[in-house]
Amino acid sequence: MGAKLAVFDIDDTLLDTNKKLLPSTITSIEKLKQQDINVAIATGRNYAMAKNVIQELDLRDFVLCNGSAAFANHEQVHQHTLSRENVTKLVQAADAANIDIVVESLGTLYAHSHPSAATADVLSTFLAPELTYDPDYHLTHDVYQAMMFYRPEQDALLPHPDEFSFVRFHEDGVDVIPKVGSKAEGIAKLAAALNVAPADVVAFGDGQNDREMLASAGIGIAMGNASDEVKQQADRVTTDCNHDGIANGLKAIGWIS
Repeated sequence: MGAKLAVFDIDDTLLDTNKKLLPSTITSIEKLKQQDINVAIATGRNYAMAKNVIQELDLRDFVLCNGSAAFANHEQVHQHTLSRENVTKLVQAADAANIDIVVESLGTLYAHSHPSAATADVLSTFLAPELTYDPDYHLTHDVYQAMMFYRPEQDALLPHPDEFSFVRFHEDGVDVIPKVGSKAEGIAKLAAALNVAPADVVAFGDGQNDREMLASAGIGIAMGNASDEVKQQADRVTTDCNHDGIANGLKAIGWIS
């Protein structure tokens, strides 16, 4: 039997709506490991925001920043950063529209301006670490992705360079990621590094940024709490993140008993 890889989104997939790991989820991950199945996360979070889950589940493989970085056995095997020229244009437009923007390295969130209360509220829903205030970080450092905090009706105020995709993760929040990148790309790089064939990858997710990975995985499993649009990209739908969705999905495909 060839190597296998199980990949999980974090928010509202591995974690329930209270940002906790269900006991059934922890047990399921242990059962996968006992069979020498590779277990990874694929998340929009950077390492600083994903670290608690990585450590709690003792993971050595992870895809971060919506696929812009991938690590196999804790070694980076993929990197895709945003161009400084286009990030600078976006920051300037955000300033003009009075929109908060945060740029991300793998380990830190850098605030370009002092965030509003609304922005702080959005970040708190993901238990984000404290922001580092550095208005010029993007001018001299690699940026893996950015977060912008605005409502959909403000979208027309911003430039949309061909390089970027804008993926809404919250009513007031958008991830800015490489258009040619996605969680699917990061997972493909990880699977190759682990010698896992694409057909032997199972992916679980619920959000807009999970669509590509659900469609491209050997088995894509949407959580019961996913939107219909996301479910349409998956091969299967499991129960929701509060009702043993991970355990039920893995049992349904025979990866655990």
